Amino acid sequence: MDTSQNNSQDWSQLLALAAANWPPRRWRDVGIVIGCSGGADSVALLRLMADIRVHGDSVPRGFLIAAHFNHRLRGQESDDDQQFVDDLANELGVTFHSARTTSEETSEAALRTERMKFLIETAKTTGARYVAVAHSADDNAETVLHHLFRGTGPAGLAGIGNTRPIDRDLVLMRPLLNASRQHIREALRSISQTWREDSSNSEVHYQRNWIRQQLLPLIETRYPHAVDAINRAIDGQREWRSFVDRRAKEWLDEHHLAITQPGPETRPETKLISLSRDDSTDRVVVVAAMQTLWTEVGWPRGEMNREHWTRLAQTIRSNTLDRYSLPGRVDIDATKSVILLSVQKPDQPPISVQTDNHRVPARRDSGHQ
Repeated sequence: MDTSQNNSQDWSQLLALAAANWPPRRWRDVGIVIGCSGGADSVALLRLMADIRVHGDSVPRGFLIAAHFNHRLRGQESDDDQQFVDDLANELGVTFHSARTTSEETSEAALRTERMKFLIETAKTTGARYVAVAHSADDNAETVLHHLFRGTGPAGLAGIGNTRPIDRDLVLMRPLLNASRQHIREALRSISQTWREDSSNSEVHYQRNWIRQQLLPLIETRYPHAVDAINRAIDGQREWRSFVDRRAKEWLDEHHLAITQPGPETRPETKLISLSRDDSTDRVVVVAAMQTLWTEVGWPRGEMNREHWTRLAQTIRSNTLDRYSLPGRVDIDATKSVILLSVQKPDQPPISVQTDNHRVPARRDSGHQ
């Protein structure tokens, strides 16, 4: 693609926005894995990173990898997406990595988990420092609506973060998070860059597709600037969340007693965590502390909703003796003064114990506490 095309106003504005969100000096000399499905947003991100990288005062020492995961959901169409990204990477002089699923799972959560696992593994095997993905402002608004309808707490209303650690010495970046989907597409059209349209995006049995294709357009018939308004609300929630997270870290430093390994394994499911009770700290801080703990030990949070976090916080903030399981087979053993958290083995049935008014310690049917 010639230089004159890359000088269009729309594309230049998007270049400036991406560079402001993620200054090139922070990444030009390290490796970056860019998740690219072939859709407009990820194609724009790949082109932007390639363009920004070559403009600077020195020759960049880092590298870019275009990483495509083929879920094989649409037969030849999925294979064509992969070939499109391969061709684009070759045009841009970027290394291309791909993988194909071997799973039959098609849920949104499973697809997202499998895709992220591939991106992380690609980064680790190539020595990359960052994984970059192309979430937009529209994605953020859709995510908040999705969280809201699932019964999220305040943390879920803070939306998607610009950055977060996803593995040891590996950080996830979202340079286009404040760019609208419309702006991204207009910028691509201005440089005559094509992209792939995923036909499954019209299948509204996926919750996010329903929000994107039906709910948000309906809202925008009454509130034309709904996405902007939701993102302004997200900014306010992030400020609040930042304060709560600081308090949560302080709480963990004081009440998180230990993480021990029952066996020789070091997998997340073998960890046994000890917490002291606390009836004086606000519930919202305790919930935030537990969410931080889940992330630190590698336990999945996808199925945890506001009711689950609230129940756990109430257990920590009371002297009630109880024992139960949370999603992900996390065993909450609050039958003593110190609360123990661990992941149950697959052959163990979920625990749900009701204690009586005398606070008799809960026991398993087998007699183990």
